[in-house]
Amino acid sequence: MQLQREPVLPNRLPFAALPAVLSFALTTLTAPAMAQVDVDQAMLERDLTILSADDMEGREAGTRGHERAAGYVAGRMAAVGLEPAGGNGTYFQRVPMRRFERAETGNTLAIGGLGDLQFGQDFVLSGGPSVQSGSFEAPLVFIGYGLDIPGRDDFAGVDLQGAIAIRVYGGPADINGEQAAHYRSTLARRVSERGAVGLLLLHTPRLGQVYDWNRLVEVTSHGSSMTWVGPDGQANASGSTLLATGYLSPDLGRQLMDGLPFDYDDLVAAEATEAAQLPSFALGRSATVQFASEFEDIDTPNVIGMIPGSDPALADQYVVLTAHLDHVGIQPTEEEGDDEIYNGALDNAVGVTSMLEVARLMTLERPRRSVLVIGLTAEEEGLIGSSYNASHPTVPAAQVVANVNLDMPVITYEFTDVVAFGAERSTLFPAVQSAVEEYGLAISPDPQPEQGFFARSDQYSYVKAGVPAVYLDLGFGNGGEEAQGLIYENNYHEPSDEAGLVDRQALYRFTGVMYLIARNVANMDQRPLWHAGDFFGENFGRPAGTVEDTALGE
Repeated sequence: MQLQREPVLPNRLPFAALPAVLSFALTTLTAPAMAQVDVDQAMLERDLTILSADDMEGREAGTRGHERAAGYVAGRMAAVGLEPAGGNGTYFQRVPMRRFERAETGNTLAIGGLGDLQFGQDFVLSGGPSVQSGSFEAPLVFIGYGLDIPGRDDFAGVDLQGAIAIRVYGGPADINGEQAAHYRSTLARRVSERGAVGLLLLHTPRLGQVYDWNRLVEVTSHGSSMTWVGPDGQANASGSTLLATGYLSPDLGRQLMDGLPFDYDDLVAAEATEAAQLPSFALGRSATVQFASEFEDIDTPNVIGMIPGSDPALADQYVVLTAHLDHVGIQPTEEEGDDEIYNGALDNAVGVTSMLEVARLMTLERPRRSVLVIGLTAEEEGLIGSSYNASHPTVPAAQVVANVNLDMPVITYEFTDVVAFGAERSTLFPAVQSAVEEYGLAISPDPQPEQGFFARSDQYSYVKAGVPAVYLDLGFGNGGEEAQGLIYENNYHEPSDEAGLVDRQALYRFTGVMYLIARNVANMDQRPLWHAGDFFGENFGRPAGTVEDTALGE
């Protein structure tokens, strides 16, 4: 599960006030009466162990560890009878990528009248993937949250052409969490469409509830970012006009807004209200920005196999079954003998392991539609592998009809419920509901709607291509909240995310449910469609029309 660059927040925030110790003994579950999907337990165990072993070196995209893991997954696809569906008759879709990293020098910010500004103390600044270095001067314009939605236009009355936009984190309380995540992830595009050349996030107490300024500097001052590069050689960037992005400290924000009709104290007070009404205005100042990056062009594979559909009338439609193969690699420390390999057993070897077994089961009785089985690369770098595949599918794009995604189910406890992110937004819901109920489980509502998870994993890339999608996770029932909280506090993106955490019986059960979901979706009589009026369907299109809203779960 990825750490997003914009905003810089983990997909799961730590849970507070949880016990420090929880036993993850591999016990036999006493499960409710359930379906008997005959999963290959020995192969699930083997795949999990191999994919999360030290010799996979953390499977970071673009490294030999990830290449090794991709080769293993391709071999497993071949062994169970999947047809190669990558490029040139292989299982591999090579994804050309650009790694870009802030250069050690050459990133400065100067604002007239505010003295000598220091990197890390007053600001953090980075260039983008399109232009390696340069400098520019531009006026500063405050745009609130950068929203452009019915009843609220933060761009009204301001001119961003050739300007640097300054925004704050968050938004009004009445925006759905999944929609809020969508608005955050598309902000760069919105300001770029209006001609902005820079985008800066002003640190306020609202963001301070997640990261204080020093922690924000720490997590944004190290490491590289990636994006894919198109056939034209241009790097994919949602904000194509943006030359630099960054962050401004609370002290600098206070100085910047001092003496204005709406100052920093007014901003803090306004964002603490439910409506969070913020004005947009030019600050009457200009900034001079110098930026410099280091570029490295690499490629890394998506691994793609196909199960041809059995129904001649539906076989030219494709259900995409996905799980990201990459993790965060090796991260050296200064201490001798430290474990530096981030094995990523839960994130996301279990997802790939489950996906491979689902694929094997589907070959035994081929579904009506064709199924593409994809081990995605570079999810941790910002959903890059899925974004590339959704933009450059190896089958006709209009014939991709649904996505079923597996990403980091915390399979460490006897789960009794699941959360089916996105299922209720389309006609996928009955197929999901039937599978879950067949296993004696319940579908629970999202226990953390403020996190907007549906817009923060690989399914979102397919959603943006207009494809209905579902992402299955485990619920909070039967101690799940505590179990998941401990994992995210102690093991998420840590070397301790190893295979010993996984409850094997829970893994077998989860895999059985996922098989039934994928099978049911691939066997639907009608092409999956967004429900009329659904936010994502309305924003990204409905490739074959829509349906009227129906009561779900009744």
